[in-house]
Amino acid sequence: MIIIENLSDRAEACVPAYEYICDKCHQSFSLEIPYSQYGNRVVCCPNCGSRKVSRCIQLVRIARSEEQRMQQFNESSNAQVFNHVDENPAEVGRALREMGRESGAEMGETFNEVVDRLEHGQTSGNIDKGLSGSAEEPT
Repeated sequence: MIIIENLSDRAEACVPAYEYICDKCHQSFSLEIPYSQYGNRVVCCPNCGSRKVSRCIQLVRIARSEEQRMQQFNESSNAQVFNHVDENPAEVGRALREMGRESGAEMGETFNEVVDRLEHGQTSGNIDKGLSGSAEEPT
């Protein structure tokens, strides 16, 4: 699994957490180790004290700034899909869903409802008439 997370503009020192499993008692555990100590530090199981542990690779984090994410989106074919919202609403819905995931922010119920409707082929005019809270529901 790859997780892409937002980076703030401020530089921040962080210590990575590494996942291990004990070869003796089979207990899994995390350990924060500074980059400078990784490979040089003896790792022991906190449960049984054994030094026979194996490192588990579970997640890979790719950190990008908002500017980098938007640049990648603009360079992809997804940016062009917005020029034809009523010709291919399902494609627009998929692109919006991807943008929402990329942002890492909670987009809210209205956003999710619009994206769902686009993915099911509704045009922007039909969606506008039938959004939650409006007087008229879609037909």
